[in-house]
Amino acid sequence: MTEETKQKLPKIIWKDKEYEQENLTNQQKYLFNHILDIQKKENEYRFGLDQIHAMKEIFEKRLEEELQK
Repeated sequence: MTEETKQKLPKIIWKDKEYEQENLTNQQKYLFNHILDIQKKENEYRFGLDQIHAMKEIFEKRLEEELQK
């Protein structure tokens, strides 16, 4: 594969600084991948927690309505 046909990996931005993936050590890539995975999980958990809070509010409202009967 020639340099022209070789696709360049996207840069990684960490704390407002860009890093070329080709210039990172395997350990640095490994740590970046962990951080990306943790961020993904954090977003998924936050999304799920938002849903739980919304469901809780619905049940609290229904309980209030039932208690007023």
